[in-house]
Amino acid sequence: MDMQVQVAVGDKYGLYHALLNATLILNILLDLGLNNYNNRKISINSNRFRQYFQNITAIRFLLAIGYLIALQIYGYVASYTEKDIWFLFLLGISQVFLSSILYLRSNFTALGKYKLDSFFSVFDRIIMITGVVYLFLNQEKGYVNLENFIYIQVIGYGISFLIGLIVLSIFGSLVFPKIQKRFSKILLKKSAPYALIVLLMSAYHSSDAIMIERMLNNGEAETSIYAQSMRILTALNNYAYLFAVLLLPMFTKLLSKRESIQSLITTSSSLLLYGVFSMAFLMAFYSEDVIGLCYGKFADQDRFVDGTFNQKGIQNIGDVLVSSDVFKLIIFGIIPMSVNYCFGTLITASGKMKLLNKIAFASLVLNIVLNLFLIPEYGAYGAALASLITQSFSGLWQIIYAVKIFKIIIKLRALIRFVCGLGVVALSTIVLNHFDLELRIPFLFCFIVIGLIVAVKLIDVFRLAKGFGNSGV
Repeated sequence: MDMQVQVAVGDKYGLYHALLNATLILNILLDLGLNNYNNRKISINSNRFRQYFQNITAIRFLLAIGYLIALQIYGYVASYTEKDIWFLFLLGISQVFLSSILYLRSNFTALGKYKLDSFFSVFDRIIMITGVVYLFLNQEKGYVNLENFIYIQVIGYGISFLIGLIVLSIFGSLVFPKIQKRFSKILLKKSAPYALIVLLMSAYHSSDAIMIERMLNNGEAETSIYAQSMRILTALNNYAYLFAVLLLPMFTKLLSKRESIQSLITTSSSLLLYGVFSMAFLMAFYSEDVIGLCYGKFADQDRFVDGTFNQKGIQNIGDVLVSSDVFKLIIFGIIPMSVNYCFGTLITASGKMKLLNKIAFASLVLNIVLNLFLIPEYGAYGAALASLITQSFSGLWQIIYAVKIFKIIIKLRALIRFVCGLGVVALSTIVLNHFDLELRIPFLFCFIVIGLIVAVKLIDVFRLAKGFGNSGV
């Protein structure tokens, strides 16, 4: 639905994406690392839930006010129009609600209510999809525009937060927000390293779009191209992020009991990386079809003719081809991002935030330097390349340090099996490209399953699923 809105509003979506990324970079003011710190502490001792909730909720309310003020200041300094600043404010409200939902979810996972966490990870999107469907049903009345799309987001996140708060009150016996000065001071001091990692990671994840929009004369158009690919990456990233949400309390409990994390990190990383590699390779291989299907303008043409994607029927084929080149780079970023969700989460659970902050700071510097050189020359494609290099740099160092710190044993036989499983996916994708679509899809599915059996020990996957079940999933 989001993609169809982008097609409908055109290059204006580039402005929206730049404004959204500005709200994400300043997002640290909403949280200050409290979510991750709260998750880790409540996982260890759930009896302190009421005290943490009472203080954190009050602190977050004050932070939200400061965040919205900071956004307005940024809007004026960046010389945006009054209407753009209004959009920035609305997107800021959305981020306040979204951050609050994430805080509620951190409590659900810390209390072992994983099913509730999973539900609220999609509930706001269900509301927003319903709203966007309503807009498109009334497209002839002019309802499909950027402003209404932003209003839908505010409503979706707002409703989800209110219902989540009610549900948490049932399980957690909530108390009225109140700041206990001594406890809050300690809380903010302890959460500071978590705040810094969120700031640094948000900066190098979100600075690309802002730099494109600010540095180029055709900034809105190039940002719109970049946003097309990022939207698909974000959708795929939701799957990977669920692993981090589930793994953080599990790693924390194992480490607090001084139990081995070898089996959990091996199985979870293998399963996640196999899944995201398969999706990334398939999408990159069929990048023109993926972008064409999502953002192509067909008018009265059919999208498929005789079981084949009708690329000739796309009116904006030039834009699609340019965007598909950017997409090939961006989509592979999900692999190092998933490395972060496994190995970065493990390092977070151990409390070694100084190490993660060093990696994140180095990544931010690398990302900015690369963007300064690549964006003026290559536009959105240059930003995509910078992003992939930065993500890979960060992921590689997280693996190196995690293996060293936790004495993780990388077995050669298991590594060969994993690579062979990936090879099955890659080779079958290339070979089956010559088959008709009706045959290609079921055969691809079969080979992906075969690759999974080769790459990952299914008995370990079942044990992991059982562990989730015992934890309340």
